[in-house]
Amino acid sequence: MSDKSFIDKAKDTVGDIIDKAKDTVGDVTEKASDTMDNLGKFQKQSKLKAGYIERDEFKNSNFQKGFFCYNCIYWIDMSGGKCMIVDDKGPDLFGKVSDVIAQHGCCSLYSPNFDEINKQKVVMVD
Repeated sequence: MSDKSFIDKAKDTVGDIIDKAKDTVGDVTEKASDTMDNLGKFQKQSKLKAGYIERDEFKNSNFQKGFFCYNCIYWIDMSGGKCMIVDDKGPDLFGKVSDVIAQHGCCSLYSPNFDEINKQKVVMVD
């Protein structure tokens, strides 16, 4: 094989590799763009659609035990309580409107936050 044909084959191979890389980068960029578009379109569910209930009888409960928003992986303790997937506005299943996701509330989308549930409290006495 002559040096010239070897160089031509190497150029073709490098050209093929560059073309494949461009295609791959293009595919990744397109998929990332589609993902971002879908995230932008995501809307939280209403309290009614999520089956959210909030009962005052549970206001003074131990929130570390039981099926409460406080123990859910989606609940965020800020501004009185928010949820990543349920809108805090609107009525719950009982018609109660509180404009928060209460720590003593719960819905059908509940997913336990085992770190919170299994957290141990240490009481030190002098």
